[in-house]
Amino acid sequence: MVAKGTTDYKAGFEYAFDQLQNSNITRANCNKMIMMFTDGGEDRVQDVFEKYNWPNKTVRVFTFSVGQHNYDVTPLQWMACANKGYYFEIPSIGAIRINTQEYLDVLGRPMVLAG
Repeated sequence: MVAKGTTDYKAGFEYAFDQLQNSNITRANCNKMIMMFTDGGEDRVQDVFEKYNWPNKTVRVFTFSVGQHNYDVTPLQWMACANKGYYFEIPSIGAIRINTQEYLDVLGRPMVLAG
């Protein structure tokens, strides 16, 4: 993948799902997840989730909005909630390490609570 100055959620998620499918090693009680960090973009990529993850939702999606939020974060919230994940806001690049630890709390919840 090559960055071209734009946000291409579709290519990123397709790549991530392909990687997970190609490394399909069965382990007991393991969660598969994708963590997406972005500073912009407004695509929901519903077609990608329909193709790779629905209806069973075997991969949890966590989305992280980094920096100033001068864009609509609703698609990021939707992607996380629609795929048993969680949405996080990270105010600056320097705060990434602290804020990403919060996803562990979400992973610790029983899957029945994830929807």
